[in-house]
Amino acid sequence: MRMITLTFLALCSALAADARTPPDVMTVSATLPGSQEFEAPPALEAIEDHSVVLLDLTLSVEAYPSFENDDGTYSGLEGDCDFGLMEGVRMMSIPTGSNHLLMYVRPGDPARFAANGVTCEYMHSLQLGENIGQVVTVRGCYLANAHAIPTARLLMLNPLPASACGLTQ
Repeated sequence: MRMITLTFLALCSALAADARTPPDVMTVSATLPGSQEFEAPPALEAIEDHSVVLLDLTLSVEAYPSFENDDGTYSGLEGDCDFGLMEGVRMMSIPTGSNHLLMYVRPGDPARFAANGVTCEYMHSLQLGENIGQVVTVRGCYLANAHAIPTARLLMLNPLPASACGLTQ
């Protein structure tokens, strides 16, 4: 009986250790719009349901997202933005370049999800004409939820703590 109990405890301990092991983290880095017109970058297409995603997106002027703000209003990025972290973003719609891949990102509360952020930055290579070279970046650790809808796929990226992507101990 003692041997069965020890074997059972060892098995339970092994199963508990497996349950705490974080899933593989998928690193997704892309610049929007992508190189192919009317197609999402392959890195975005590769995101699957329940993937843990370490996201690094750069959005040029042609691919600026629309925002749902903390106060429930909706807005876009009009004109020049203040460089640095954008505050008050509850959710954003990311133009992927494809009508068949819709993507929404929820950065989450900055106090709980400090690795996630939306920033306005400068990129010298995009300084053309009236564009002063500003880009919007979306970075952080997210859990992907994929939904099939008629003729398209919707990706909803929900916030995860930095530790889920191995960014902290």
